[in-house]
Amino acid sequence: MTMTMVLVGMLAQTLDEIALQGDDTVITQSVRVKPGTYRIPDAKADGIVRIKGEDLTIDFQGAVLIGATEDAKPDQFRGFGVIADECRNLTVKNLVVRGMKVGMYFKRCDGLTVTGCDVSGNFRQHLKSTPRAEDQGDWLWAYENDNNEWFRYGAGIYVENSKNVTLSRNRGRNGQNGICFSKVNDSWVIDNDMSFMSGWGLAMWRSCRNDVSNNKFDWCIRGFSYKTYHRGQDSAGILLYEQCHDNVFAYNSATHGGDGFFLYAGNETLERTGVGGCNRNVLYRNDFSHAAANGIEATFSDGNVFAENIMEECEHGVWAGYSYNTVIVGNVIRNCPNGISIEHGHDTLIEGNTFENDSVGVHVWWSPSERVKGRPYEKKQDTTSHGYTLARNTFKGGRAAIWLGATSDVRITENVIDSPLALRIQGKSEKIQVDVFDGKVDGPQPERVKLAVPKHELRVPATKGTQEALLPKGAPRGWRFIFVDEWGPYDFSGVRLHPNEVLAWGSAELQMLGPDVEFKVQDVMGGVTVEPLSGRLPAKLKVTMDGQAMRSFSFTVRAGEETVKATGVLMRSSWEVKFFNWGDQGPKQAPADWAALVAGKPVATRMLERLDNPWSGEDRVPGDFFATLATTRMDLPAGQYEIGTNSDDGVRVYVDDKRVIDNWDWHMPEDDKALVALEAGEHRFRVEHFEIDGHQQLRFWIRPVK
Repeated sequence: MTMTMVLVGMLAQTLDEIALQGDDTVITQSVRVKPGTYRIPDAKADGIVRIKGEDLTIDFQGAVLIGATEDAKPDQFRGFGVIADECRNLTVKNLVVRGMKVGMYFKRCDGLTVTGCDVSGNFRQHLKSTPRAEDQGDWLWAYENDNNEWFRYGAGIYVENSKNVTLSRNRGRNGQNGICFSKVNDSWVIDNDMSFMSGWGLAMWRSCRNDVSNNKFDWCIRGFSYKTYHRGQDSAGILLYEQCHDNVFAYNSATHGGDGFFLYAGNETLERTGVGGCNRNVLYRNDFSHAAANGIEATFSDGNVFAENIMEECEHGVWAGYSYNTVIVGNVIRNCPNGISIEHGHDTLIEGNTFENDSVGVHVWWSPSERVKGRPYEKKQDTTSHGYTLARNTFKGGRAAIWLGATSDVRITENVIDSPLALRIQGKSEKIQVDVFDGKVDGPQPERVKLAVPKHELRVPATKGTQEALLPKGAPRGWRFIFVDEWGPYDFSGVRLHPNEVLAWGSAELQMLGPDVEFKVQDVMGGVTVEPLSGRLPAKLKVTMDGQAMRSFSFTVRAGEETVKATGVLMRSSWEVKFFNWGDQGPKQAPADWAALVAGKPVATRMLERLDNPWSGEDRVPGDFFATLATTRMDLPAGQYEIGTNSDDGVRVYVDDKRVIDNWDWHMPEDDKALVALEAGEHRFRVEHFEIDGHQQLRFWIRPVK
């Protein structure tokens, strides 16, 4: 027993208030901690404060516990601020803990209450993705946690193997994960604010029958750059993995996340047993808008209910692959490329939803899939697409209301459709029945019958939360307000210039963010024009160039008492871009004869100022099995240059007919770079690219090397 342990044990018996004396402090009775700042490293990663005993109340009275040195980076934070094991009916309140790998860790603590604590500024990874390009190494891996593998990602509050837990009125910012539940049942997560995290606001593993209500989990995101890439990289406001059943999620705000809500049955279901899942969860009146990927993702699971939620400006409002007996009722899904998308699902009710300006309202389909082939899930489960009821939905705008692909046994009744295409039927789709249906049909005509579909009776869940969690009117909303840097999402609290390092074609737009103060642009170098030169935050600054093919520039901005600096390169060119179609030549196989392919007639030709997914908006270019050939000339000064691409799939780059980049195979989005020495004068550039399937990406840049 250390001297510190003895001292605190004595103080706890005689005094109401104690001071933390150092590492390995053990508290065994109810106490108040003297307010102040305690900078104490957790030398052995076993807890700076360790709590032992039952029926204890520890009131930290706003004390600040810091585990890292002042100059430590967030990915260097180590240890645990507070650890409690087998502490029944423990209450911890009013603690501020930061600079830790895990702020507070509670194990086997039935009846635990944690309230009024602030877990901001704990561990987070250093992200490699940039505003220009995604780095695949930033993707999160949540598929195992039975041995607390999630510890590697850190947490503000981590609770394990407990029941009847209450977490309320806690706050977190600028960490990776806010709250983690592992095997926690019959508990309450209410009125918390775990926002602006680079991973998960709330993550649950094998946790059931919990009430998660009236919380804020906004801006939990990574892998995002506005108008460049929207990946999310498995970040989420709320994440459920591995056998999480019968939970209620109500009145939460989980906007601007990688996903708003991310549910996955777990590898036990998919890879080992073929049964189970994250089943019978209820999502009621949450806001999951502005997700980089999916407002709601729920896969390989049974009997989940999504009712009266809002999903606006998400890549998919709802993605429910391989899920079944799903009830999707009364939601508002607007301004999404895809409203509801379900592959390999069955026996699903889609009723009373409102779809506004979604490119495709409801898309359900079956297609060959390598994901489940030969796995236990395929052997135990029905993976065909069938058994859908679409009743009393409203579709307005977009391109297509309902799209069925290789899907059977579908009933469509009493929908109001104001879209150019009401129904598309493709593949082997059978037993398609419609009633009270108007609009254009693409494909075989459905069977017209009288249908009687009773309205779904929704039971409003009983919850304990009271906080008004939804974003207030006038608050920033939308993808354009997501700014992710090397440490995670910007939280709007300080002055920020985004991006502060620019690489752009022709002109660049920078966001000047921060509180409402005056700003002034100073020290503009490099022959560029910056507008406006003064104003109030927030503001947009536009940087433009004239004449030359390339300019390096810099300037500073004074905003209130802070100064920020911007540097970058602007380039100017004119690209001739040709697109070609080619046939599938086998899994992950490149075109067999590239020379013959590009010697043929292109399906489209464009003149562009930049190579940045140049097929965007070109309807004649298909989603898969197409090729791109882009050429330009640039007049450059002598020097060393970095040539770079971000591609999915194959790419080759030639400078003056010399190949400098060669990544000619199927791959996920990858950066490729080459250093070349160029003489002064005009140089020829040629970029070749092919797309096989899945995601498509092509970006090219060039910049001088100092």
